[in-house]
Amino acid sequence: MFDQTVKFEDVDADTLSMEYWNDMQTELGYETVWSMWEFSDIDQNIFNEGVKRICYRFYDQASTVEELQNNTAKEIEVSAFAPSGSVRDIWRAAESCYQQAKQLGDWHVFIEDCEVREDGSYELWMGS
Repeated sequence: MFDQTVKFEDVDADTLSMEYWNDMQTELGYETVWSMWEFSDIDQNIFNEGVKRICYRFYDQASTVEELQNNTAKEIEVSAFAPSGSVRDIWRAAESCYQQAKQLGDWHVFIEDCEVREDGSYELWMGS
C-alpha cells in the first residue's frame, strides 16, 4: 500500500519555518503574522537589548487614489514599546501597533520587516 505520510525529509526549511511561526501565532493569540522567517526562534534577539519604540505608519483610509498617487495622502503613525530586542517582544509591540491601526481602518497583518530609524526608533513594515 502507498504510504502518503509526510516525512521530515519531505518538508523544506521554509515550510517548517512557516509552521513554527504559525504555531507561535496561535499560541499567543495574535492576529498578526510573523513573516520574517530568517529568524528561527521566538526568544531570539534580533536587536540589542533595551527598550525599543516600534512605529507603524499607514495611510488614512479617507485618502483618495489621487492623493496616494501624488504622495499627498495623510499618514497616520501608531507605536508601542518592546522591552527588549527579542522576536517575542518585537512581535508583541507589532501586534499592539496593528490593533491600534485596525481601529483606524488599516488591515495589514503580515510583519515583513523592522528597521532602525535615524531617531533610534524602529519602523515596522507590514503587508496584507
